[in-house]
Amino acid sequence: MSGAAAEARVNQLEDYAGLLGAGEIAELRALAARLPGRSVQMINSTAVGGGVAEMLNRIVPLMEELNLAVRWDVITGGEDFFAVTKAFHNALHGGAYDLPEESFQTFLAYSEQNRNRLRFDADFTVIHDPQPIALVEARDGGKPWIWRCHIDLSQPEQRVWRFLAPYLARYDAAIFSSPAFARQLPIPQFLFYPTIDPLSDKNRGLEPEAIRDVLENFRIDPRRPILTQVSRFDRLKDPVGAVRA
Repeated sequence: MSGAAAEARVNQLEDYAGLLGAGEIAELRALAARLPGRSVQMINSTAVGGGVAEMLNRIVPLMEELNLAVRWDVITGGEDFFAVTKAFHNALHGGAYDLPEESFQTFLAYSEQNRNRLRFDADFTVIHDPQPIALVEARDGGKPWIWRCHIDLSQPEQRVWRFLAPYLARYDAAIFSSPAFARQLPIPQFLFYPTIDPLSDKNRGLEPEAIRDVLENFRIDPRRPILTQVSRFDRLKDPVGAVRA
């Protein structure tokens, strides 16, 4: 599956020249010229509705434009599996983990199902976040496997961390979005900022008329300071902090 839920028009590298500069685009093409036809497998937990899916929807077509053969696979699982991975997510951010010991076996059972369902034959395999982390057990041979971490791993709950750490140690490298999100690992770590698309609809500038219409529709006085938070209602997004501010 490639570019799930793609927009009608897919952005091309040249569309970003005005933001990055022509030199950056040329450097990307020069780097990619050393890897013609090399295959990359991206694996994450959802095709739509999450930040990782949003980023992959944008970056996969750009990688294909650079003559990389990209395959994007999504793991599957029941509600019990995603209840566990949601609890993992919160625990890795430092929250408590209250699920029973059997939850770890639930996670491993679905991981095995996905290992049997997917094929792993790419030159580079990139696993995104904790949900598919145990797929590394399918690794066969010396082709690089990379774990891309999009969350804050600096203060994880220890029971969950002790369970996941041995899988992470089997990767060739880990990529984090910020030095503050990383922790000491037995594998090399790299910093790579999130691939948030500046040309997506929610990041584009608005015409003054559109802004005025919204303010009038919701009876917001533009002469007063405006504070807004765009996020889901989640402890990690700190909506209480926004209210206090």
